[in-house]
Amino acid sequence: MFAAVLAALLAAEGDAAATSVPGQLECIARTYNVKPANIGGQWFALLPDGKRIPFDDGKAKSFDEKLASPDVEDLFSIPYRRGPIYGVREENDDPGRIRIEPILAATYGGDHVAAQQIRMRFLGLPVRVHRLIASALGRVAARLEEARKHDRSLDPFLHRLSGGFAERKIAGTDRTSAHAFGIAIDLDKSMSDYWRWQKTKPIRWRNRIPQAIVDAFEAEGFIWGGRWYHYDTMHFEYRPELLDDRCRVIAESGNPRR
Repeated sequence: MFAAVLAALLAAEGDAAATSVPGQLECIARTYNVKPANIGGQWFALLPDGKRIPFDDGKAKSFDEKLASPDVEDLFSIPYRRGPIYGVREENDDPGRIRIEPILAATYGGDHVAAQQIRMRFLGLPVRVHRLIASALGRVAARLEEARKHDRSLDPFLHRLSGGFAERKIAGTDRTSAHAFGIAIDLDKSMSDYWRWQKTKPIRWRNRIPQAIVDAFEAEGFIWGGRWYHYDTMHFEYRPELLDDRCRVIAESGNPRR
């Protein structure tokens, strides 16, 4: 059905569909269950049910508006930067907090997402996550096991988990949490920092998670909530498109921020 819908749409547009697919849309199609489609001269991410997510909706948006109603370009509007841990000082410098829920639902199960979860052990600890991220999470665990052979100071951060799959909204919002798709894992919250726990304003970034732990997750496609102004240092989320060097080059060349 999806193939037939896509073929009909592309055929109807003729030569318009032959134009180059935007690089960021290609990045999304490599990871998620969408297809690029040029419809009426405008590019969309086409979902299996026929729903269209604009690549560029043509709107100038605030950060909050991007959170509430993102197009595909908005996902890459704040580049995710690996490397040495640094204090995030710029307000709303939150790479990865912008998510398109219909794309996540189309990829990870939608109304049937709970049935797609599996129970696995991460560093010997039980956790429930989406089956599609289990192998990547297993590779993270292997990296961390090797790292802590050489650095036992990592142990206190890895002896307890605070979350995997959970059907819930993001605290203080009506947006669906990445945990509700089974693509996020939280380390021990007692060893972590979270902006909503901060009693004073403005937000002042803080962190205790070691570099080696962040590096292990990022190497396997997980972004870290400690890279956010609205910091959530226990949180790691499977978003490989934001760590794909091909996507990073595209995003950073189009966004001179910092």
